[in-house]
Amino acid sequence: MKRRTWRALVCSLAAVLVVACGLVLGGCSGTSAEDAIRQDLTSMLDEAKNLDDATIQELMDSMDTAQLEAYGIDGTELIRSLLDGFDYSINSITVDGDTAVASVSVTCKSATDLYNELGSVTDSLSSDPDFMTLLSDEDALNARIGELVMEAMDSLEPSTKDLELTYTQTDGEWVMDSSSSNALSQVFTSSSS
Repeated sequence: MKRRTWRALVCSLAAVLVVACGLVLGGCSGTSAEDAIRQDLTSMLDEAKNLDDATIQELMDSMDTAQLEAYGIDGTELIRSLLDGFDYSINSITVDGDTAVASVSVTCKSATDLYNELGSVTDSLSSDPDFMTLLSDEDALNARIGELVMEAMDSLEPSTKDLELTYTQTDGEWVMDSSSSNALSQVFTSSSS
């Protein structure tokens, strides 16, 4: 019934969070290739891992929260819930001339898993004893949908995704290739299965 609205909510959330979390790379340089690449990955991924109030505010400033507000969802709480359990490890960095591969494991919740979980939200909503009353009150229905979405987000378990990220040295700087940057930026949208 409101599946399209939920899909739009999840898709917009995922897109905004991925961009806002700074998972798009600039160049990096350092004393050695390994150090430069490790520093670049650490500075990027630490933003999500060490989420502080300033970073939350920066994310909120970059988000269009109008869709969230219609469902009574606090964007700050949604971001905190999505990033709850986020962690990473840089397993290895292998340099071969002007190219390098960083093997990284990222543990996080998935917006795709949230979307998949929304099927049970639909079941919960339709089995709610107040469902018929909710249908006649759009604000109450939207508020209930928001509660169920947050419950679903809070119940998601983070899963670990292993990535092989390729860097290329150009003009003395190590830059992540666009395909690797793309793979990293989609870590919140890839399913845990």
